[in-house]
Amino acid sequence: MSEDVMVRQDGNVLVIALSRPEKRNALTASMYAQLAQSFQDAEVSTSVHSILLRGNGGVFTSGNDIGLFLNHDAEGPHEPAAASFIRAVIALSKPLVACVRGHAVGIGATVLLHCDYVVASDDARLRFPFVDLGLCPEFASTLVLERIVGRTKAAEWMLLGAPIPAGEARSAGLVNQIMPAELAEEEALSIAQRFASKPQMALRATRALLRQGGDDSLAERIDWESEVFDALRRTPEAQQIFRLFLDRTPQAMPTHG
Repeated sequence: MSEDVMVRQDGNVLVIALSRPEKRNALTASMYAQLAQSFQDAEVSTSVHSILLRGNGGVFTSGNDIGLFLNHDAEGPHEPAAASFIRAVIALSKPLVACVRGHAVGIGATVLLHCDYVVASDDARLRFPFVDLGLCPEFASTLVLERIVGRTKAAEWMLLGAPIPAGEARSAGLVNQIMPAELAEEEALSIAQRFASKPQMALRATRALLRQGGDDSLAERIDWESEVFDALRRTPEAQQIFRLFLDRTPQAMPTHG
């Protein structure tokens, strides 16, 4: 289990905190394994009614640790380290709340598409930097983002990869609520507690109905994105980008995917 993921239960709310602040909570393989296990445990626990995902140190997450993308593995298909976490989130039947402070980059932005409620601090910035990293988006985000914000905005955000202020994300429908930074975590926990206090069978049934018809297409899109992502990750162009980032060259480099 990774010490960079902190898990505690607050009443019927499971609070999962990314805690690698020295690296802006960049996600490693061990962190993904811990996250996946925590979500799987929450799904089967009778005492957990909702989940809150947040980051420590005033940052949600800067995305994947770039070291995950280098070609250290043998040739052939390679399942991304995030795959088990993605599957666990998609399989979740209980409400998921996210508290976004600071940066939410790469998978830190795409996971929000699968949350039931997102509270962002007024200084939060979201970013989909995949193209700049020589990659494509994951987490079925090429499908779900368009559903939420429309084709025009989805293309702008994913193809240009510019930082998205919290206010713009709220106006587009990706964020539910914006709070001052010092109040965001308290508000997100309050929302998760409200979910946890609802009649659970009715809550989960309604949540399932809201998502009905999307699960099959989500799974198919995740598999498709994963194949394209891994093929792109192996290209010389992408590998050069990753090495330049890790070498900390003076060139302007994109934030983590």
